[in-house]
Amino acid sequence: MRFLKRFGVAALVSFLVSLLIASASYSFGLWLGRNSSNLWWMIHASIPFALLLGVAAIVQPSRKREQQGTVIVSALVGATLGFVYSFLVARHAPGLIAFFVLMLSCWVPSGISGMIVTASGQLPGALIGTAFLCVAAVVLPDPIFNALTHNQRLIVAFITPSGPSTARLEVHPAAVGFENEEEIRTVKNEVLQRVRSLGYLEAFRVLSVTREGTGRESLAIIVVQEPIRKRFALPVPDGSTVAYVEGANKWETRPEHAPVLRRAIVLRPSGAADDSLGYFEIPDAQGDSLVGRISVQNSTGSR
Repeated sequence: MRFLKRFGVAALVSFLVSLLIASASYSFGLWLGRNSSNLWWMIHASIPFALLLGVAAIVQPSRKREQQGTVIVSALVGATLGFVYSFLVARHAPGLIAFFVLMLSCWVPSGISGMIVTASGQLPGALIGTAFLCVAAVVLPDPIFNALTHNQRLIVAFITPSGPSTARLEVHPAAVGFENEEEIRTVKNEVLQRVRSLGYLEAFRVLSVTREGTGRESLAIIVVQEPIRKRFALPVPDGSTVAYVEGANKWETRPEHAPVLRRAIVLRPSGAADDSLGYFEIPDAQGDSLVGRISVQNSTGSR
């Protein structure tokens, strides 16, 4: 009966803590996942982990005189189980860094909480420690994720020289990540000012602007005017402004030695049966990419 009670308490506490952390993170807008389906997936995946914690609570040693040492060992066991379970699940779950951070934020604190509650004879102290872990698990993942992935407020602008030969060029989507038209116009004007400050003095037209991520601002300006002939990977600026202009065999970068990230904006040609000039993929810190196309308007008017 005593073993059954320890199993039930550890499993219940573990699941409730996981549920509380996931629900609070999602409700306060701190959830790194894209939608609620990730939240429900996390809650369902917490059930096997809770059962694992229950088994671990049964086999852990009973409290002895050195109660503090027993509690510390139990906390370490819970943290280890949470990390190992997160790692194993991440190998079969969507391969996103953000999702792995969410797993750790749910299952490491819930593992510690479940083991501490069963190992400690002082329930109020265990509950206080559990509450502290929950608050930390809700608040800390977002800044930790941003630091590890170099998350930033990235703006990507596609522009083209103004003139009859490029008058019918357009980019889809034309704008993503902005709240209203006034904000879009402000960003477009800023893009044109940045281009001039980099030494390109001819007249340009902004085809599209996208914005994603949080943190310090970064701007990538891509000048297009001809079909994309082969695949290119243009590094994402790291808290800086970089302009990319297609040359004879490669893309000119200005400034040449600007800091960049390992993530890259991918440009690729269209298929033989496609009338597009090419396609692009803009990555974000969570591992997703915004896909768009560069094409020619059917009508002669300019948007």
